[in-house]
Amino acid sequence: MRVPLRVVDGGEGAFDREIPAEVLRFASLPPSQRELLLHVHDLLDDIAYGTVVLVLQDGKVIQVETSEKIRLK
Repeated sequence: MRVPLRVVDGGEGAFDREIPAEVLRFASLPPSQRELLLHVHDLLDDIAYGTVVLVLQDGKVIQVETSEKIRLK
């Protein structure tokens, strides 16, 4: 699903653009959840081999654990 967005600034800057549903869904999350997802994304970018574990309590993330494996050749 895409939602059309029209931005008009009164002249040459007018354009039409569609916003992907995933972007709208992310933008509608509370700031703390967006921050958590961005943090997990950064962890996934930094680890070549290993795990990222989210620990939940009462449906909320209370801890993020990472374990990185280093492959020796």
